[in-house]
Amino acid sequence: MPNPNEIKKTMLMKNLNIPQDVLIELGFDAPEYKPRHENFEMFVKMNDMLTTEQKCAVMERQGCHKAGLYDKESKEWGEKHNGKTIVEKLEIMSSEGNHFMPVLNGDGTLSMTIGCYDGDNFDSISHGCHCLNGDKFNTFVEKHPDKVFSFRQMWCGCCLGHQKHHLQNKLGVKLRLKSVDAREKMQKCVYVYEITAQR
Repeated sequence: MPNPNEIKKTMLMKNLNIPQDVLIELGFDAPEYKPRHENFEMFVKMNDMLTTEQKCAVMERQGCHKAGLYDKESKEWGEKHNGKTIVEKLEIMSSEGNHFMPVLNGDGTLSMTIGCYDGDNFDSISHGCHCLNGDKFNTFVEKHPDKVFSFRQMWCGCCLGHQKHHLQNKLGVKLRLKSVDAREKMQKCVYVYEITAQR
């Protein structure tokens, strides 16, 4: 689940050049302000006020499950298949039924499609977003159906942050988030990563 306080820390990083008026509007300029993840309006504001480049820079630095067993397993997988090409590694991941299965595009980028909770059930595309299964979120959607798209554009930073981390471990590359596209209301999200370097 997205951690608003970590998002706040990220947006205060000088090298991201987030405009001061955006930080003030979100309340992030106040050291004592601790945003809560239930503040869905905050995610909508971030989506509306940040450029695509800024949104991607903030989101790719988020993510839970980066340490512990997940980190250990992805590093061990990467070491086991060290020396193989990206195409070969992706074929192995596919044969293993990997939950988050990236696709290598013709331009050399990687796309990943994630199924999302739609209020009644999980989409079978890949893996459902458990973070959106709750009364507070459902109430927000009922009151503001027009803001769902804007909300999801930023909320997805949690998932794509930890996916990026583990993909880098497995594929032996460095990735940069290029775009995130929330489609068909709440049904799926598509992330596109650029491969920037070999690790």
